[in-house]
Amino acid sequence: MGDTLLEKINHIEKMILELNTKIDNFLGYEDLSEEEKKEVDEVREEMKQGEYVEFEELFGE
Repeated sequence: MGDTLLEKINHIEKMILELNTKIDNFLGYEDLSEEEKKEVDEVREEMKQGEYVEFEELFGE
């Protein structure tokens, strides 16, 4: 039972770390100007339409 509890705690810790990373990535978004938010929306739309280069293509493997 101790191992099961430890595994669950480790899993929860990983989930918390992932959540913290996601929060850090979005900090500052609310500080963007309307023009900058528009640019972000345009980039998102381009990506939805498939207008992007994959990491491997750009930097090689």
